[in-house]
Amino acid sequence: MSDRITVFDIEVLNQDPASICAIGIVEVVDTEIVSTYYSLIKPKNLSYDSYRYKVHQIKPKSLYKEKTFCEVWQDIKEYFEHTIVVSHDIQGDMMNLRAACKQNKIPYPQLKMSCTNVLAHLVYPQLHKYNLKELSQMIGFEFQAHQALDDALACAQLLIEMMKHENCENILELHQKFHLDFGEMKENYYRNIISAEVAPQLLNMVQREDALLYHQSVCFTGKLSMPKEILEEKTKQVSGLPSHQVSTQTNYLVIGKEGYHKVRFGKENKKVKKALQLMKQGQDLRIVHESEYLKLLETKK
Repeated sequence: MSDRITVFDIEVLNQDPASICAIGIVEVVDTEIVSTYYSLIKPKNLSYDSYRYKVHQIKPKSLYKEKTFCEVWQDIKEYFEHTIVVSHDIQGDMMNLRAACKQNKIPYPQLKMSCTNVLAHLVYPQLHKYNLKELSQMIGFEFQAHQALDDALACAQLLIEMMKHENCENILELHQKFHLDFGEMKENYYRNIISAEVAPQLLNMVQREDALLYHQSVCFTGKLSMPKEILEEKTKQVSGLPSHQVSTQTNYLVIGKEGYHKVRFGKENKKVKKALQLMKQGQDLRIVHESEYLKLLETKK
């Protein structure tokens, strides 16, 4: 992986996750901005959404003559292949990008992922707000919020400033300093970076890098043989990250051994249904029996 970083931001037209209507891209090489790209996009779903219009001021009628996602992808795909991709909401932005790729039968590109929101929680742990506008004001960068290229530029400037703040020559060093794993995407595979809400746990965590569950997000459901609090504490002891909900960050869903078969193969458990949906989309997520999980707690990489 080179030091080339693609920082991007997208806007979506409506509630359809594939309805990307604008994209801004900033290419960063060795902490310097070397190129930018911006385009409006005509999504397949052109329905109007008043809430999103208030955010980005883009109406469906202004997109009729713009390029489709497939056409824009031909212009930008080199930015997303074999590089590190960054945004201020990488979980949301990559969800939309994956949806657009799937809709247009485009294979997932091979890349690593980082997030300036997650990194800011580690570099500036004392702050109360981590939205891009306030972080940009803190570093002295003014921009027009919710314009895709301006947002990408602000995100790039924030990333460069955080690397300088921590005396890191590149984003890899910055991740290593905070024991933060990159997210990863490739064809038929997706593993998210941890969420910004969970990130502060890394600052006080015992770093068991040899543990199989190191920095793995773990959620529990069903009737467990021991109090969930004890299992969560055991998870933290091997540098795992307990979570109360199944999400795009989840790596393991652990089902209690009491009534396991009904929970795992029934149709009522919401966490299992969500996990199966994410697995179908290519997320690196496993559903395991509590007994198997207790063994994983003792397993090394």
